[in-house]
Amino acid sequence: MSTNHTNPLSQRRDDEGNNDNDDDGDQGDTVAETATSTSTSLSEVLVDNASNGNFAVSKKKHKKRKASKGQLKKLWRRATGHSSGITSRSDWNLLVELHSEYKLSCTTRADEHNSGGGIAIDHEAMLGPLPGPNVCRASDHQCDFGILENWQTTEGCDHRDVLVNLLFGGRDSHHNSTSAKAQKKRKLSPPSTNKEKRGAASLVSVPPLPSWSEVCNQASVGGVAVIEIEIDGGDISTVCPLMPSQRITNSLATNCENVWTSLLHREKNKINKVQRTIAAACRVKLFQEKHEPRCISDVLMFLPPPPPPTLSDELKKASAYFDIFRAMDDLLLTPKQMRSEGFPILSNTDTSNATVESTSERRLAMKKVCELSESPQMKEDRPPMQAQCDAVQLISALSVNLVSNDMDEAISGDEFSDMEYYVKSFSHYRAVRENSDTTDSCNENDNQVRQQKIFALDCEMVQTSSADPELARVSMIMFTGFSEENERSVVVLDELVKPRRTVLDHLTQFSGITPNMLQSVETRIEDIQVRLLSMIDENDIIVGHSLENDLRALRIVHDKIIDTSVLFRGTNGRKFSLKHLSNVLMQKKIQCGSHGHCSTEDAEAALVLALRRARRGDSFRLKENSSRQNIISIFQKINSEASSQKKDAETFAERNDGSCVCIGGNDWITNYAQSADGAHHVLNCDSIMSSMSMAVPSWLSSEKSTKRAGLLWANLRCEDRSGNNGKDRWKGEITKLDDLMQSLVERVPTHIPILMIIQSNYKKAGVLTQQRKLSNNPKVTLRWTSEQEEQWKRCVEECRNCEAIWIGSVCPTFSSS
Repeated sequence: MSTNHTNPLSQRRDDEGNNDNDDDGDQGDTVAETATSTSTSLSEVLVDNASNGNFAVSKKKHKKRKASKGQLKKLWRRATGHSSGITSRSDWNLLVELHSEYKLSCTTRADEHNSGGGIAIDHEAMLGPLPGPNVCRASDHQCDFGILENWQTTEGCDHRDVLVNLLFGGRDSHHNSTSAKAQKKRKLSPPSTNKEKRGAASLVSVPPLPSWSEVCNQASVGGVAVIEIEIDGGDISTVCPLMPSQRITNSLATNCENVWTSLLHREKNKINKVQRTIAAACRVKLFQEKHEPRCISDVLMFLPPPPPPTLSDELKKASAYFDIFRAMDDLLLTPKQMRSEGFPILSNTDTSNATVESTSERRLAMKKVCELSESPQMKEDRPPMQAQCDAVQLISALSVNLVSNDMDEAISGDEFSDMEYYVKSFSHYRAVRENSDTTDSCNENDNQVRQQKIFALDCEMVQTSSADPELARVSMIMFTGFSEENERSVVVLDELVKPRRTVLDHLTQFSGITPNMLQSVETRIEDIQVRLLSMIDENDIIVGHSLENDLRALRIVHDKIIDTSVLFRGTNGRKFSLKHLSNVLMQKKIQCGSHGHCSTEDAEAALVLALRRARRGDSFRLKENSSRQNIISIFQKINSEASSQKKDAETFAERNDGSCVCIGGNDWITNYAQSADGAHHVLNCDSIMSSMSMAVPSWLSSEKSTKRAGLLWANLRCEDRSGNNGKDRWKGEITKLDDLMQSLVERVPTHIPILMIIQSNYKKAGVLTQQRKLSNNPKVTLRWTSEQEEQWKRCVEECRNCEAIWIGSVCPTFSSS
């Protein structure tokens, strides 16, 4: 639109306004803003107001109006011409305010239509709607998707990431579009920090946008719509005419303009106002080739679980060697837990009635046990235990009484029970000090306490004539520190033990013990008890999985216990196997062989689990809630927890005032909408042919806030009910789909981006996949044929290859005028 100014002053200011640049940080912006268009020339305004006696007031209003129009021009140029558009919510609110004032001034001042000054070239466009958000190709924002070669090949998770950015993303702009002086006049507060703005939105981790995509005008998002179209039936050898690519291709081939071709951004289409367009058209690989068929909702609606914290991050928090001991102390079982789990518990009256003779004998036995401990390392070539002392006599002298329970009563009366004793770990330092002859040296060493150690213990048992399994192998490893990101340990004991009773079952599938392994073994449980007491101090920590069984088999009492079966127990009291914990939490498979368990492997797994729990805290645990994070649930939670000041919130989920609506069939609602903790509105729509399908544009275009959807997720089905193979097979569905698209284009505001994604033959692919699995069962007589295999491959491939279009907005730019 041209201007016909004759006033030289006005003409000069118009030229200055047209030469305004886009550098938001330039100090000359204030001058450029004041040199923008005016509805009337300055000389005319001065003469007109001088006659009325309001010269000073009118001049001030005139200058203010000029400054506002300068700001509007800059924001409009950013929203329509820049790649990222407007990303700051405060800038967008300012644009909305200025745009509203401009439209109001155009209706109240007739001379606005004849003038316009520096913004006259966009006068008609700016009287229409504001430019909305766009999800477009990063390489080309104005691509012609009528050419199928321009369709981008993408992954299904890419579109989920874009949705997450639209709903939960938002950032502060690195520069303000308006000058500091203009902000001061409008009393704009400075942008808050990212932490303040993202309080509720921190519930979800916003991924980066896919490399092929870009979101323009992120701050203008006023709603999001996801429309899934499921096509069930049809010939898998031909492309379904309901696919967007076929709708566009057929329309262009017949030169028949319809809603699909009107959405194409083509150079011949002259745009004089903001209107709807296909901002991005993509071919979508919904799932990987080797995976089972997945539907659109499975891929788009659920977020992947957050990754566990890396060990390298935790190493920064616990770099010192002794830090791990303080952390491990917090994981010890309480006395109440030990009693409830069935650990051997020392009786309170065990030593209270002991005679002086028995006490001195116990002390002497402790000293002899301590002498067997060779510092700093245990040597494997030590002489046989029997050569040093009588193990049976030592254990008898160190025996203790336990709190009676059903387990002890079950083995009472056995012919070998009198030969078996429980012993308790003790302080090596105190045992040596109490038996020292020189009191002076004792006093000097009072503060020299033995360094605490961490052991992991695991035993293998066999079934004998006893009520409980007997010890057949014991393995113990000792924690030695950290090496980069790995825990280091060393095996300090790994011995086979000869059971005292007759072996009835070696339990090889679990214990790994075979009859040949025990034939030449002479080591008895008393020898193992003495060796363990010589290595374990009462201040040391013992780690294991269901350790009460191992300690009862060893007949050892110890107070500082970490049991991984209790440590990682579920909230419902369920205990998880060591194999499951290792596989899920450490991604390490154990107990996989057919020759039984390996006690050293199990002990190491339990030790690593406990160490990582101590270093990472409660976050290192099994996530019992197996349900995935539903986008709709997260959206509603963030929206409900958002503060009352929603207007300036950077994320759409926080500032949304609309409803959350789910539309689909009963089975889809049950599987997806109800799993979202109950959407605000759930509507049943079994087919796209149903009149309820038109509720989609109705919910998106309603003027009432209570009837307008902030987030709408619809699943509409197109089923082949005709039963014929003619060319009019999908005629009714095609007409209904076109009507739906036409209504979306005409009625839905431009600030609501729409994702329409279409999938074909998901149900059929799922049925064939199940049949293929069943055919692998050897009991099934009907085998899977090569023809069925080929049909299954074609059907899965068709189900996997989807099409998606992002409907955004296109607007005239300065370069087009």
